[in-house]
Amino acid sequence: MRYIPILFFFFICFSINSQSKRIKIIDSLSLESIPFASVYFSNNNGLISDKDGYFELIPEQFELGDTLFISSMGFKTKKLPLSFLTDSIIRLKQESITLNNVIVTNNQLTSLEIIEKVKQNLESNYNKEISEHKLFFRQDFSQTNEKFSLNKFKSSIKDLNSEVMDSILDNLPKKTRNELESLSYYYLNKEIDTPKIKLIKSRRTNDDNASDLSKSLGEKLEDALKKNLKSSSYFKMRSGWIPFSLDLTINGLWDVDSTDVDQVKKIKDEEIKRKENFSNGQKGRIQNVYLKSFLNPSSELNFILKSKNYLFSEPELFYLENNLVYVIDCNPKKSDKFKGTLYINSDDFAVLRLDYENIKPLSKFKLLGISVSSYLEKGRMRFSKFDGEKYNLSYFQSTRGNLVSIKRPFKIIEKNKVVKGRNKQNQISAKLNFSTRSIYNKELQVFKIRKMDSKEFEEINEENQILPIFLKEFKTNFWNEFEEETK
Repeated sequence: MRYIPILFFFFICFSINSQSKRIKIIDSLSLESIPFASVYFSNNNGLISDKDGYFELIPEQFELGDTLFISSMGFKTKKLPLSFLTDSIIRLKQESITLNNVIVTNNQLTSLEIIEKVKQNLESNYNKEISEHKLFFRQDFSQTNEKFSLNKFKSSIKDLNSEVMDSILDNLPKKTRNELESLSYYYLNKEIDTPKIKLIKSRRTNDDNASDLSKSLGEKLEDALKKNLKSSSYFKMRSGWIPFSLDLTINGLWDVDSTDVDQVKKIKDEEIKRKENFSNGQKGRIQNVYLKSFLNPSSELNFILKSKNYLFSEPELFYLENNLVYVIDCNPKKSDKFKGTLYINSDDFAVLRLDYENIKPLSKFKLLGISVSSYLEKGRMRFSKFDGEKYNLSYFQSTRGNLVSIKRPFKIIEKNKVVKGRNKQNQISAKLNFSTRSIYNKELQVFKIRKMDSKEFEEINEENQILPIFLKEFKTNFWNEFEEETK
């Protein structure tokens, strides 16, 4: 809806989802969801169901005639040809266990010995060459506005008074969601901090859950802005006595005059910039996933490279899919913020899976009425071999929680250099009391990996011309229709 971004322009607030058909894994008896089940294909590449038992199956993950395997502790592994998969629910049967499983092995290794072997085999186990990764990236953002009020509201726009603003705020949705998905080729150099990206396709959706009253009030606000603001204006924002000033613009409020060459050119330039920003944004978000890996020396998940900072549990043997693995819990000795669980292949000592969760707040900031707290981050990673080569990141899933509150005065001043007379046109001021809690989920799935040489990497052109297609709700065949183009 057009008025929501305009409203949030005035109050420095952001909102944001959707619904996408996925497959859910449940207990066949209790019908309860099975979280974090392993889902993998005949080629051993796979992913993990989320905390609610869901996973999304995309055509790029598999080939015709492939078989899907689903396993979870306490349940029988299910083998299902994909051609038989017609339902959106998969039921797993419980496995009767009267005694603990006993696995006999002649390797009586301690956790520290196992971790040392992991370190010794990092170079031989994990791919660090220049490579092309064809991947699917999904993010969803949910926000709950816990408090939103404006006090001492003043406006030089007669149609925009405190009564109108109170009515709009009272009818704003308290909860909003936004979801974004993209398919791309992501190129990793030997140095992880110099990636490139070619976007293939993307889609976005968000809630349309505003009431009829809030819609009508929003339209009233839009009409008031059109009548009183000038399309050639620019805007300054100030907050109290803090030396803070921000230039703002409003786009999309006024119709474009097709005979105005300068205005049309400006719109085209802004479109190009939007595409560049979207491309760079997606590249940065995906890069952050790879930087999170325990293979990165700067990662906070440094359970292996900085093992001296952690206490490790006694290793337990367990079957992860078709692999016998050591399961080791990691807990920080001092100031590190994350605990983790490692699933280490007993054959080649590669970390096949890593689960992690913060045990301390990630960050806190509070100054002059502004408070920001990152209180939650948890997730899991899966590493697989592609075509029998070295291990690569094949799946990533994370959840992050933030709490933001603002209790500060602000002013928004309309200025215009074109209009004769004084530069200043209109002014709006108020004291903002705002608090919101947000949850940010990420999911990354890698389908194919191809080795490259440095010359091919250098020749990659990053002129991306992709913007996400907006859908009121996600269609399940969105990726199918262009599957052939991307093989």
